[in-house]
Amino acid sequence: MIYGERMAESLWRPAIIVAASEIMLKGGNRPRYMRLLAKNIADAVSVHGAKVYRKQARIIVEPRSGEDSEELAQRVSRIPGVRWVRIGYLVPRDYGLLMQIAVEKARELKPSRIAVEVSRADKSYPKTSLEIMRELGERIRSSSGAMVDLENPETVFWVNVLDDVFLFGWRRIEGVGGLPVGASGRVLALLSGGLDSPVAAWLMMKRGCIVDMLHIYALPTPQDAISDKIGELFLKLRETSPLSRLFLAPYHHFMSGAITAKPRLELALFRRFMLRLAEALSLEIGAKAIVTGDSVGQVASQTLEALHAASYGLRLVVLRPLAGYDKEEIIRLSKTLGLYELSTRDYKDCCSIISKHPIPRPRLEDVEHEWGRLGLDDAVAKTLEEVYVFDGSSLEAWKNISTGRRNISQE
Repeated sequence: MIYGERMAESLWRPAIIVAASEIMLKGGNRPRYMRLLAKNIADAVSVHGAKVYRKQARIIVEPRSGEDSEELAQRVSRIPGVRWVRIGYLVPRDYGLLMQIAVEKARELKPSRIAVEVSRADKSYPKTSLEIMRELGERIRSSSGAMVDLENPETVFWVNVLDDVFLFGWRRIEGVGGLPVGASGRVLALLSGGLDSPVAAWLMMKRGCIVDMLHIYALPTPQDAISDKIGELFLKLRETSPLSRLFLAPYHHFMSGAITAKPRLELALFRRFMLRLAEALSLEIGAKAIVTGDSVGQVASQTLEALHAASYGLRLVVLRPLAGYDKEEIIRLSKTLGLYELSTRDYKDCCSIISKHPIPRPRLEDVEHEWGRLGLDDAVAKTLEEVYVFDGSSLEAWKNISTGRRNISQE
């Protein structure tokens, strides 16, 4: 893969042209973010054998000969940090050749209504954007019979004038936006077997975070958990954040510690247990925040009182990207991301074992008193010693990875 500048070759070449999202607003961080986005795109398309490099303010993906540009463009459009992609060509700065290619493409596509958009990164080019737009539009109209319709075009032909090449495109695919993964540091997301937490994890990837995930399993072994839907969900999310890891922690220490807990406080205690465990793990691996799939008021454990009782006293911030979403919005996003079918498969998670009738608005003092009475800080410490980590290919006991556990996540 190539990330630097690349000189134009003598012939026009198929290309997928990528525009960055918020990166262009980042001032001094812009070059770093552009390099990071180019690397993320290169990693995502490496299996396709495509070339990836930067050319001024654009990232260019050149498909391997015979590669389906549509499929590759769709893959690139789903990478955080991408504003849009265009399917097109790199054309040498030969104005006549540009006209010829545009006419041939219009005859191939046979649109009835067209528009032309032109921008000049190289302001020294002798023709203005408006002149190119008018001349190209007229040439396409007269040769193909298509009508120019700036309000509702069927096909938009796009030209970007760079210092050594024309970028020419005819199909635009909207990207997901956001920041490139890795731009915002590392966080740890709680991953359950439900709909919400995978979507929350993805939304933090979209904000530039490398998202590690923590799953507390009720199945007999961590291998059972990754062999079921949790492993598949993690691998699906890891397509967006390739440096992510899945940490697996057993449920049994909490279950033993909370055996005499007041039944209607059990869920509040378990929520606090998850967050305390996530914080302890985050401090070890260098994660700067904890991520949950909470949507305010959606269920009994997500009332403001319940959220307050669960997270009170934590040193790390808890990010809740779904806080203002309703269930239908979460379902739509889950389907868009290709997570819905996996998320709705049957799975025995810890919440299915917890008391079915929790107090919807637990008092903080009641939860803290019960937590102390049961000695659940010990359950957190014991559980931390039995965490396993899955990196997408191998499953190992976390404590055996390194004698200095703090080093395992420092990029």
